[in-house]
Amino acid sequence: MFDTVIKGGLVVDGTGAPPRLSNIGIIDARIVEIAPELSEEANIVIDATNKMVTPGFIDVHSHCDLLPFMSGSVRESRIRQGVTTEIIGQCGLGSAPHLERMSDWRSYLTPILGSGPLTWNWPDFSMFLRELDRAEKPNNTAALIGHGAVRAQVLGLNNVLPTENEISGMSKIVEDAMSHGALGISYGLAYLPGMFASKQELIALSSVVAAYQGIMMIHIRSHSRQVREGMAEALTVAKESGVKLQISHMRSYANRDYGITAEELITMIENSRSEGVDVTFDEHPYTAGSTLLSQILPPWAKEGGSSEIVRRLKDPQLRAKLKKDLSDQGPDYPGWDNFVGMVGWPNIMISSVSNPKNKWAEGQTAPQIVSKTGLEHSRLVSEIIDSIADLLISEDCRCSMVLQNLFAEEDIIALLKHPLCQIGSDGIPTGKPHPRLFGTYPKFLGEYVRDKNTMTWEEGVKRITGDPAQRLNLRNRGFIKTGYIADLVIFDPEIINAPENYNKPSLDPLGINYTLINGQIVLANGKVLKTNAGKLTNM
Repeated sequence: MFDTVIKGGLVVDGTGAPPRLSNIGIIDARIVEIAPELSEEANIVIDATNKMVTPGFIDVHSHCDLLPFMSGSVRESRIRQGVTTEIIGQCGLGSAPHLERMSDWRSYLTPILGSGPLTWNWPDFSMFLRELDRAEKPNNTAALIGHGAVRAQVLGLNNVLPTENEISGMSKIVEDAMSHGALGISYGLAYLPGMFASKQELIALSSVVAAYQGIMMIHIRSHSRQVREGMAEALTVAKESGVKLQISHMRSYANRDYGITAEELITMIENSRSEGVDVTFDEHPYTAGSTLLSQILPPWAKEGGSSEIVRRLKDPQLRAKLKKDLSDQGPDYPGWDNFVGMVGWPNIMISSVSNPKNKWAEGQTAPQIVSKTGLEHSRLVSEIIDSIADLLISEDCRCSMVLQNLFAEEDIIALLKHPLCQIGSDGIPTGKPHPRLFGTYPKFLGEYVRDKNTMTWEEGVKRITGDPAQRLNLRNRGFIKTGYIADLVIFDPEIINAPENYNKPSLDPLGINYTLINGQIVLANGKVLKTNAGKLTNM
């Protein structure tokens, strides 16, 4: 007798094979039989007639590191869109390892990760994994070690060149994480403190990861005017260390004064693969982006972390320098993605704050937080910069933002079509978040696979199931095969999609009927049944 039978569905198994009508039998969290005819003797029978049945979606790029310690709609955000496994610790912005003296690092991470447990008692990565393992997880989780946490522990958040002994110390931290189950390492070279790391440092740490057959996921140093140099650096690190490489959210910007086309990025990838570099990339299907609000600041303003940023913003002379840098296009600092220059203040929305007295600012654009009205342009810009600076001071920099019209639709389509592309939500579970946290996968399938016909259903499903499972060595997940874990999604291919409302980001996606995690039904007919079926998984 089966625990669960899914009958009459169109099975898309994650391999890229054409859909086929079949039934699926599940016992003890595993798929035990797949056949056109199957006994319906089961505790639960799910009728999937006119629905697609696929492996659970794998989010290869998530900032939901602390989601198991959260409540509310964010806790259901993965289940409702069919995400059964996600990869955390991205962009170098990992929460572990964490020592008590690293309070500036925790403060810097808060706008991206949230607060999580009251105490971050994770002096080594294995302790974080143990606490994560004990926590009730909405879905399965696998973790990278974030380079930022490693560097912050050894060197702090300043512009420091490490000695050989310090590189050795960082390497030992990475090796310890890999030996305890990290999938690899992530870098955030546009963020603190990764922005200060040299190529030699990256090669040394990536070599450790390569020895464990792990992966390097990288937010390159710039997606803007130095995007070619940033791409070349990442590809060189992979080539010289021998590590597998995934370039996170690989794209440049719609404003071509600040970026390059998708086609040029793809050419760089293909040329490197022909030279033996094992490289892939991931995307989310939105033209809007999201990141720390402090990322609008030029590099000189960010060194040292939140306390130093606040000190500079309070300095009248440095505030005047900031206003000069953020006027019009501003100076061309190496590695600086000048978001104000590329999208303009009206396209910048405050998406999260930590201080309750500032909650009014969430969902407001930069001009809307200015109390004065009817100002001429230069005066208005000055007031906006003062308002943003004062908000950052009040929040100890614990704010994030959404950037509208950041990416070009033609670039999204070109990148999604490429067979080396996977889909990552880049979901940020704080404040009034970018709706990619809630709807990335239904949007990808409904808008880009079905409506825009960028690829077949079987190829689209493969990109979010089998491809990432193989890339990340996730055992017994990502495919509908006998013996595999029953992480499954049942959806209506005619309906599946997701709203994209930046003032109501948590609106439910459409067309997801069931989500099963480790054989347990966690979502049925739009209703969340449980948020504790997930497990910690590793290599």
